Amino acid sequence: MAYIVGADRYQTRMVTTSLDDLISKDNSVRVIDSYVESLNLENLGFIEYSGRNRGQSPYRRSDLLKLHIYGYLNKIRSSRALETEAKRNLELMWLVNCITPDHGTIAGFVQKNKAVFHNTLRNLTLILKGWGLIDVELIVIDGTKIRAQNSKHNCITQSGLDKKIEYAEAQINAYLMAIAKDEALADDLTDKLKTYQELKEQYLTQKQELKDEGLEQKSLTDPDSRRVKNNGSLDICYNVQSVVDAKNHFVVDISTTNDINDQNQLYTMAQKASELLEKESSTILADTGYYNGTEIKNCVDAGMNVFIKKLKRIMLQRIMNFAKKSLYNGETDEYTCQAGDRLRFFENTSKNGMKYRKYKCIDCNSCKYKKDCTTSSSGRTIQRWVHEDVLETVYNETLNNNEVYKQRRCIVEHPFGTIKRSLGYSFFHRRRQENVDAEVASMFIAYNFKRLLSMFSTEELVTKFEGSVM
Repeated sequence: MAYIVGADRYQTRMVTTSLDDLISKDNSVRVIDSYVESLNLENLGFIEYSGRNRGQSPYRRSDLLKLHIYGYLNKIRSSRALETEAKRNLELMWLVNCITPDHGTIAGFVQKNKAVFHNTLRNLTLILKGWGLIDVELIVIDGTKIRAQNSKHNCITQSGLDKKIEYAEAQINAYLMAIAKDEALADDLTDKLKTYQELKEQYLTQKQELKDEGLEQKSLTDPDSRRVKNNGSLDICYNVQSVVDAKNHFVVDISTTNDINDQNQLYTMAQKASELLEKESSTILADTGYYNGTEIKNCVDAGMNVFIKKLKRIMLQRIMNFAKKSLYNGETDEYTCQAGDRLRFFENTSKNGMKYRKYKCIDCNSCKYKKDCTTSSSGRTIQRWVHEDVLETVYNETLNNNEVYKQRRCIVEHPFGTIKRSLGYSFFHRRRQENVDAEVASMFIAYNFKRLLSMFSTEELVTKFEGSVM
């Protein structure tokens, strides 16, 4: 049986085909090429060079952007890896016309234009809207934690430092006792003793710095990252927020924060999407992690419909708390408890900048349910936020549109799953929030491209981008 053998590597031959003939017509690099060529990079904010200055000629910014997008679409983020690929990858040779920038040039391009990648993602959103692929009728907001370039050991906290100081002191005492017991070992143990004494001083200095700066924690490698709970364990992460349009699951906009939770992000993200796409009234879906009365009211005041469920602990309180079963009458502005007694308004109060109205029952002492209701000698009081009616309306609307709300997970979890599992971006390469934001924007540009490539052929996308030259 004969084997299939290739050509002799030492055979001299004449290549009569062009590089373009080696790249198939349905190759995705043709889409990247037509997309970047359709952009006005200077208007987006990219630093452009005239090419007529003295010294070494620069690479075209468009070629470096093509290289960057290709890398993120193909799981290549490292500038050194891209440098290697540009020298051996036929697709990249075609895409960037066989230029071979070194890793310093590639990294420098990203560093100098880090603020522009977010603009590029938002510009892509506008292009997709112009094609009718985004309608902003129903959008979903969600966040995910992605590990920062900072190990757990390089994140200090007050409690963690206390434990380290205690351990260092125990070691110091142990070595001092050993030296006192046997002076012959003094020379061998002195260096170790000095090491723990220096460590103790370092921990005490860090503890004082935390106190002076008023911080509960501080990351040493990437100061902008935070220790947060991520999938049941503590990790050093950034909180990545996204707005996803329900029509075709394209990511409309993103934000990179270091907030430990999502409670203050609902209105901010909804407003960003509304301003970008010039859509005043949209329906917003969000999970219970975004439940914040002020944020919800801001969205409602802006003309948005919000579907969001309450936190489980709030629901549990209403079930377990006897007083929370009391019914509120908006016409008379009073509560009626299970015993039939009325709780009437008696004072205004405030907490954390939010205004509340307090209602008090005057017949508690004679009520047979008092032991189940309250232990206060002055009787049961109920505190109600002045805009509680807004939350009740949103809650009822959410229940009435439960079938719509059920779509939330299917719409918004898909982009994060693609980013983390398909593309493998479960951690960041860069440090500091502004650099990480550029990395996040690049990830979601790649995600939107994957969506486009699954919906249209290469020829269709090339034609569309050529028709939307900006």
